[in-house]
Amino acid sequence: MGKSKKRSRKGRLSFVAILLVAAAGGGAYYVQQGGYLDTTRTHDGDRETAQGDIQVYFAPCNPLNPLGIDDRLIRLLESATKSIDCALYELQLPEAAKVLIARHREGVAVRIVSDSRYEDRDAIQTCINAGIPVVFDNRSPFMHNKFCIVDGRLVWTGSTNVTENGMYRNNNNAVLIASAKLALNFTNELEEMFQKKKFGARSPKNTAYPEVWVRDARVECYFAPEDGVQREILDEIADSETQIDFMAFSFTSNEIARAMAARLADGVRVRGLFEMRNAASKHSKDEYLAERGATVYMDHNKYTMHHKVIVIDVKTVIAGSYNFSTNAEKRNDENVLIIHSPEVAKKYTREFDKLIAM
Repeated sequence: MGKSKKRSRKGRLSFVAILLVAAAGGGAYYVQQGGYLDTTRTHDGDRETAQGDIQVYFAPCNPLNPLGIDDRLIRLLESATKSIDCALYELQLPEAAKVLIARHREGVAVRIVSDSRYEDRDAIQTCINAGIPVVFDNRSPFMHNKFCIVDGRLVWTGSTNVTENGMYRNNNNAVLIASAKLALNFTNELEEMFQKKKFGARSPKNTAYPEVWVRDARVECYFAPEDGVQREILDEIADSETQIDFMAFSFTSNEIARAMAARLADGVRVRGLFEMRNAASKHSKDEYLAERGATVYMDHNKYTMHHKVIVIDVKTVIAGSYNFSTNAEKRNDENVLIIHSPEVAKKYTREFDKLIAM
C-alpha cells in the first residue's frame, strides 16, 4: 500500500438539510432548506468552516424538474451579488447565458474563459454582444474546465458542460462547495487564463490552498498539468483497502490502469463503468483491467456517459473535468477535487450502482 495521506482532524457544524432525489434522472443531494448555502464563516486556527455542506448533483435531468442540476446552477448564478467567474469548455445553455447577462446588467462583475472550438455558439456570442468579457483558449489542447466561482465564496465544478447535452442527455456530475479558500484557488486559476493568457503547460504551480476543510470533509484541490494530478490519483489508488469504483468517459492512462491492477492483485475489488464508444478505442483500458480481474461494465446511455470519477473505499471521491488520459495530465487545462467524505462518496457510489443496473 502507498503512503497514506489520511488525516484525523475533525470538525462540527450544524446545518439544516433535506435529502432530495430527483425522480426524472438527475439527483440533488443535501440541498439547504429555505435558500442557498449559508456561508457564514468562522475560523479555528487555520481551519475554515462554513455553515452548509458539499452539494452533489447528477445529470441528466428533466428540464421541467425544479430540483434538477440545471436549476441548481441557474439559482447559483442568480444568487451572485458581486462577481461571477466561469471557465467553461462549452457555454451552450441559453438559460445560463440569460442569467449571466442579467447579472452583468445589474452590476455584477462577470468574466468567462472558454475554448475557441465553441466560440461561434449562440449562447457565448450573446454574452459577448451584451458586453461580458470573454477570453478564448486558441491552443490545440483543450481548455476543458467546467467551473464557476460566485462572490468569491461558492465553487461549482465537475464534469458537466453548460449545454443542453450536458444537462439533459449525458451522464454528468457537479459539486457546489462553500469555501472562500477553495474559491481563491479557482479564482487564481481563472486569473491565469483570463488576465495572463496562460493555459495548460504554461500555467504556473501556485495553488494557494491545496487542502481545505468543509464541515468534516477534507478537500484536496489540483489543477492540470501544473499540479501533477496523476501522481495524486495514484497515491489514492495505492491507499485503497477494499474497493475501487470508477466511471470513465475516457480511460487510456497506462499508469492509472497499472495502479488499479496492482490493487486487484492484492485483493481489492475494482469495478469500472466505461463509455461504450470510447471503450472501442485500442487505447482504452477496459480489456486490460478485465483481464486482471476487474468487473467491467459498458454504459447504456444512447448519448454519452461523461463522468470522470473514481471512488475509493466508499470514503473518497476523485472528480472534476480530468479524463484519465495523457492529454488531461500533460496538455489540457483541467481541475480535480479529491473529496475525503464517506457521505459524499456514498452519493457517487449510488450513481455508479444505478448506471450499471440500467
